[in-house]
Amino acid sequence: MEQVLFLLVTLAGASHAVFTAAETKCNASQNISLCSAALGGSVYIQMMTNASGYQLQCKKQLPTGPIIVFSLKKDKVTIQDQFSDRMQFFINNGTLKFTNVAKNDSGQYSLEVYDPNGLRVKDIQIKLDVQENIRPIVIIACCVAVFVLIVVVICCCVCRKKKRNRKSGSSI
Repeated sequence: MEQVLFLLVTLAGASHAVFTAAETKCNASQNISLCSAALGGSVYIQMMTNASGYQLQCKKQLPTGPIIVFSLKKDKVTIQDQFSDRMQFFINNGTLKFTNVAKNDSGQYSLEVYDPNGLRVKDIQIKLDVQENIRPIVIIACCVAVFVLIVVVICCCVCRKKKRNRKSGSSI
């Protein structure tokens, strides 16, 4: 019975580790930052401690030239259409959140920060690297491990039962 309880607890922990969405947090408040994220997961990129009162323009560098990702003006965030369903910017803590990160999200991003008078006060460069998800390999490994544990528990139970049957048969 103890083995079964141990197996259930192990399975619960393994399933939590395998099936939770991968979340990455990056601090990009320095002038140049590198951030890695898992494919299909979420990434939180803290660009500044508080963006309130600032004007921001975030761009992604493409081979054809830069495109605007989002802008902040008068505490109103405007996210471009191609990013709007997977992106949020939190003014209160200066964090950009990508959800369901795709391979084509990898690349060089720049954030231009302007004070309320329109003077540029900071430039931040962020390189986002989206890496392949190793989750399928982990799932297979966990399934194999669970199968082996079940076989071991069943073998132990069968052996104990045979041992008890022999002892009860020899004492008659």
